[in-house]
Amino acid sequence: MKNNLLFYSILIINLASVNILAQANVLIGNDTLTLSKIEIEVDDTVTQNDSFSEIESDLDSMKEKKKDSDTTRIRIGKMKIAVIEDGKNIIIDKDDWDNDSDLDEDWTWNEEDSDSKHKKHKSDRFNPHWAGFAMGLNNYATSDFSTTLPPEYRYLDLNTNISYQVDLNLADVGLNIVKQRVGLVTGIGFRWNNYKFSNTNLVLSKGPDSLMHSFDSTKNYTKSKLAITYLTIPALIEFQIPTQGEVLYLAVGVEGILKLDAHSKNKDKSGYKTKNNSDFYITPYSWDLTARMGYGNFGIYADYHMKPLFKENEGPELYPFCVGVSLNF
Repeated sequence: MKNNLLFYSILIINLASVNILAQANVLIGNDTLTLSKIEIEVDDTVTQNDSFSEIESDLDSMKEKKKDSDTTRIRIGKMKIAVIEDGKNIIIDKDDWDNDSDLDEDWTWNEEDSDSKHKKHKSDRFNPHWAGFAMGLNNYATSDFSTTLPPEYRYLDLNTNISYQVDLNLADVGLNIVKQRVGLVTGIGFRWNNYKFSNTNLVLSKGPDSLMHSFDSTKNYTKSKLAITYLTIPALIEFQIPTQGEVLYLAVGVEGILKLDAHSKNKDKSGYKTKNNSDFYITPYSWDLTARMGYGNFGIYADYHMKPLFKENEGPELYPFCVGVSLNF
């Protein structure tokens, strides 16, 4: 530091002397004035303009290229600054220093910045509770929400203890709305509904314009059921409440369902099965009102069809519903 101060002091004295000589138009001849290793050549006739031009040229010649040196790196907010000291000069570069081939060290916080951004992105995700396995018991109600069927529909009475619904929800996606506590949920899955009838001799068939049925007591059937396979796509809003352990959640919304297959099956005492593939005038698509709640990966749910099980005027007006338990992935 002391050498630097001495150097700049000699330079100032040198510049002042040249300026005085130039103003006096003193003839010095073709001599060379040397001060602290700075050479300033003066012509026979020195004018003020000539002296300033030569001084600027000499000052430009003092600039040295960056070379291997001690470097201090400073970060202020988003600004990255390199302070380079080569023993004579201190260079501050805050724009393109990291592209300089002389600086071969990486900024240590780049990885931290990347990790921070990754963690922030990860924390923005909303983890829903729909994908998984679910199983419940089926039933249906009339248009006035009665589970007691009118006489003309009594042939469809269910054995509710073994009429089950199985859901395999393959995947779900959550869209964060409020601080990972409220989000929108969708996904895709499959559903299998089994309606097992109380009268095991019931045989369903598709008539010319409506659902038909008969009772075959000669076969001594032990089982009679209607099975339907659906594709399911939910549209839910889910609320999550953090606890000391797992998350407590509540989700409500609708599930769109699309019929993929339907068949009836009868089984006799010998184990022989009679299967009838038909659409039985079943409504091809519908949407269910659904509510789900649980703690962690375990939950309970309820579904209610908003459209009748059978097409209008082609089968009984019955609205399926289900109550069950779920195990989330």
